Amino acid sequence: MTMRLEIEGLDELIANIEKLERITQDAKDDALIAGGDLLKDKIKSEVYSHGLTRRTGEAQESIVRTDPKDGAVYVGTQGGAKRPGYYLYMHEFGYYNVRAKRFIAPKPLVSVVFSNNTQAILEEYAKVFRKRYANELG
Repeated sequence: MTMRLEIEGLDELIANIEKLERITQDAKDDALIAGGDLLKDKIKSEVYSHGLTRRTGEAQESIVRTDPKDGAVYVGTQGGAKRPGYYLYMHEFGYYNVRAKRFIAPKPLVSVVFSNNTQAILEEYAKVFRKRYANELG
């Protein structure tokens, strides 16, 4: 699909540039949400397939996505010692077991899922931008 944009005059050019800037900012937030939702779903589906033993099921339900802020979204647990998913941090980065007096090695989950799905996330971004530009400029 080829989009053709014909412009006659400087005022029309400036108006189109301003329209593109507005569309781009809105589309960027929508793309971040789409990619964040995809990553959140993938992490939830694989949370118990990377070495974590299912006990209460809270780890799977603790995965959340923030709203876009300053061009970024965060996908992970809400954080805090009393929050569900607290132990996912230790699972990801490892921890020192005081009783056993040894370091327990990490069993990465989020970093592995992210790196395995980077292409799919980028495709979600592209899908949102294509749809937005086709609707607004087409």
